[in-house]
Amino acid sequence: MSWPWQYWRLARLLGELSGSREVRVASITPLDWIWGRLFGYGQLIFQVARAVDRALLESGAERAVLVGHSAGGVACRVYIGGQAPYGGRRYSGHRRVSHLITLGSPHLVADRKSLSPLAQVNEMFPGALHRPAGLRYISVAGAAAHGALSRRARRRYERLIDDGRVPGDGVVPVQSALLPGSEEIVLEEAYHSGGFERWYGSDLKMVERWWPKELRAG
Repeated sequence: MSWPWQYWRLARLLGELSGSREVRVASITPLDWIWGRLFGYGQLIFQVARAVDRALLESGAERAVLVGHSAGGVACRVYIGGQAPYGGRRYSGHRRVSHLITLGSPHLVADRKSLSPLAQVNEMFPGALHRPAGLRYISVAGAAAHGALSRRARRRYERLIDDGRVPGDGVVPVQSALLPGSEEIVLEEAYHSGGFERWYGSDLKMVERWWPKELRAG
């Protein structure tokens, strides 16, 4: 439910760390997310594909690094694809992606009707599906808000899991954000999003905690 401009600072930080100017933010708006919750992630995947195509075209690179925040990380998993088609279309983004990094993404959720798109993705594209083919999966979770100490955090966590008395980033619990089969990073001081709190993309020091060393400039 974020606007693209909210990720411009993170894009600049990634460009600084990697020495690349070809950092693109997918043009996904809150309206797209509302549509996705009701009817699936088809339009979201299309925007992810456009962002990857543009980055590869302008950089001349063969593969892109995908960074997905929140449900954006789940949408990236659909774009990476697998054997099953999604929304009538088969995606094969794994051929164009070297890394998938997810930040506070609700990968593991209870199988409830209100979460049907998320549960469907888990069923169709389970875990780090293309890791054997060399695609590097990194899932990052924040643990700054414990559901046992914050009633608000607990209510949010229990939209995704049964018992919200667990650590998380204030929106997504740690256990939900860690994709099975991926490399796991837990940031004790990270919240889900910005504002007055430190989140996954708040500053260079925070981004350095999860950005792979092999992708850094110099």
